[in-house]
Amino acid sequence: MKKYVITGSIGHISKPIIEALVNAGKEVVVITSSNDRVKEIEALGANAVVGQVQDAAFVKDVFRGADVVYTMIPPIWQTSNWKSSQLEVAKTYADAIEENGIRYVVNLSSIGADIGSGVGPVDALHDFEKMLNGISSLNVKHLRPSFFYYNLLAQIGLIKQAGFMGANYGADSVFLVHPKDIAQAAAEELLSLSFEGNSVRYVIGDERTGREIAQVLGRAIGKELNWVEFTDEQQKHGLLQAGLSETHASGYTDMGMSLRQGNMQRDAKKNKPVFAATKLEDFAKEFAAAFK
Repeated sequence: MKKYVITGSIGHISKPIIEALVNAGKEVVVITSSNDRVKEIEALGANAVVGQVQDAAFVKDVFRGADVVYTMIPPIWQTSNWKSSQLEVAKTYADAIEENGIRYVVNLSSIGADIGSGVGPVDALHDFEKMLNGISSLNVKHLRPSFFYYNLLAQIGLIKQAGFMGANYGADSVFLVHPKDIAQAAAEELLSLSFEGNSVRYVIGDERTGREIAQVLGRAIGKELNWVEFTDEQQKHGLLQAGLSETHASGYTDMGMSLRQGNMQRDAKKNKPVFAATKLEDFAKEFAAAFK
């Protein structure tokens, strides 16, 4: 029986992964930063370890004896340099994987990770992919999901205040995906371990323009919505006004710019997978519930 270490605690993606592995009879260890999550993790049939993924000694210790690791760099909000903080976690993971001779890793990356610059928070994921690819004898599958449906929940405030949706992208189609479909793809890879060397799997559920997104979500909440494409300056200003830090506002603005210019999705369009099950209309029900 293989031993699995799962990062990401019991988030929208990690929790279904844990459930799938436990149901398959695997030994599962879950890293969480919160003591409050321990009982819930144990109730799933996994073992919980509490610590910070920035703590190199802690991560090396948890990875010891593992056969398979699922890596994800968690959201980092308390930082003045988003990329630097992401890379701190990336290096901690990579060093622990190499030192412990881990054989298999499934890594949560992102569409746009092939580029390396100009894609905001995805730039660090590019660097992390390269770190993992450079570890000899490691077999790694990089999952590159598209834009999360859940990111659209951030539009609720704008809808209620201004009566429309918008961002500095959206004239062209945007690939979309639900976290549960990412979790399903990750669980498939973690259970099969059929990959060798380093490889990529795109995970996409739907493809819609900003206008179509506004129409579908508008119908779900009983409103006629338009999608307004902002300038980059307007986008960043709006994010700063919403309370984001300079480093996060700049990162998200750069990512939107890369989407608009077609760079972020270019490789995914060349290697488009069979789309996952959850469509925008399915997510619209969740959006409507959150809107209320």
